[in-house]
Amino acid sequence: MVKPFVPEGVMPALVTPFNKDGDLQEDGLRQLIDYVIGKGATGIVPGGTTGEFVYMRTEERKKLLRLAVEFADGRVPVVAGTGQTSTGATIELTRFAQDIGCDAALIISPYYLRPSAKGYYEYYSTIAHKCDIPIILYNIPQCTLGSIPPGVVEDLAEIDNIVAIKDSSGNIPATLELIQKLRGKLPVLIGHDECFLSAIAAGAQAAILASGNVIPHIWLEIMKKVREGDFQGAMDLQHSVQTLARLITRNGGAPPVKAALKMMGIKAGRSRMPLDSGGTLTPEVKDEIRMELEKLGLIESLSHEPVQQHDISTVFTEFGLGPDYLEGARVGRAANGTVAATVAFNKKASPLGRAFVRLLTRAKVGHEALTVILEPNLPVRPSSIMVPTRRITSLRQASLFYGPVQSGAARAVASRIAEGRIPAEDLSSGVLIMALDVDLNTRDRRVVVAAAQEAVGAALAQIWG
Repeated sequence: MVKPFVPEGVMPALVTPFNKDGDLQEDGLRQLIDYVIGKGATGIVPGGTTGEFVYMRTEERKKLLRLAVEFADGRVPVVAGTGQTSTGATIELTRFAQDIGCDAALIISPYYLRPSAKGYYEYYSTIAHKCDIPIILYNIPQCTLGSIPPGVVEDLAEIDNIVAIKDSSGNIPATLELIQKLRGKLPVLIGHDECFLSAIAAGAQAAILASGNVIPHIWLEIMKKVREGDFQGAMDLQHSVQTLARLITRNGGAPPVKAALKMMGIKAGRSRMPLDSGGTLTPEVKDEIRMELEKLGLIESLSHEPVQQHDISTVFTEFGLGPDYLEGARVGRAANGTVAATVAFNKKASPLGRAFVRLLTRAKVGHEALTVILEPNLPVRPSSIMVPTRRITSLRQASLFYGPVQSGAARAVASRIAEGRIPAEDLSSGVLIMALDVDLNTRDRRVVVAAAQEAVGAALAQIWG
């Protein structure tokens, strides 16, 4: 007799903590399970894709499932990832999960060697008939190189102990087709983090997510708002976590999740080779993850020095240029607490013109000069470059400076031209060098754009009053 199981809410696809020797880190797993349950998770899913099951031996997977059941201690259902490379091996592991008290089994569709539609059906129906545990079909074509045909899923829905399908395709039309065709027959669970709101609004019943390791409470709140009819609130929340969801789904799942958890003080351990290799998760991506966790209030924000007003000669010194390059130049300075700008203007044939070429062609690490553009292939006039006065050492700094600050600076120049404040002769014969600093504690990029436009505009007003 198969015990009933109705999937609901948000069930994290747990990462598997490994230590530096590649062994299962039990205290980390217990800490993670306690964390997600404390955040409201309605179930846990050990041994899935995010759990790196493909890198684990069968005995290790059994140990993982046994520990998950022990650590969950009946607080929430345990959905065991039991898919293997053959039908027989999958049956064996699924029966093991059944025997140790798992509440359901999540079974990935056949991978590596892709079967026909009939093969998909026989694979799942054979397992279902030989095991007395609720079974969740698992469609993830980006890993298995094939999708379970919707017609096959409809047929499998007639089998009593097949209780749901998890769709991780990331293909919203395909997910909606499943929801439509299976309505009233089989619940659809969304397994792709970036598509959560769309799927829940369309009728997906629950979710199994990699980012559920980190933010199960936020996904649950989105689900609650959708069901209460507060779609604006749900949309705002989805937007607030969309970047983090994207970083996780597009960088291998387990590595970014583990990086986030470790920043939060949870012993998530390492990934196994080949995921745990150089370049898998760059320092820039880690910095982006940290920024998103800060925005969500999951970790404390890093504290940075306030924005500083620097003389442009300070920048010149970094490039081995003396103050004589400012001879004859007109200089304007302005700051507003978010962006500080020092702007110098002179003719192309002047010492400042020679400095312009030097700054642009001889890159200085951390102080790379960038052409000021309004949009791709549309530089402003007069010819303008911007240089950071604060050494750029991380993606956080680069993303603020070489993005919103650049946009604001370009808009400031364009506005002066539109107002007729810059003489036509200066537009064609002059150069602008902007030394800029930005407050790294700022989180809203639109605020940075506006502040940069204001500061650079005020500096330009001192040059062309």
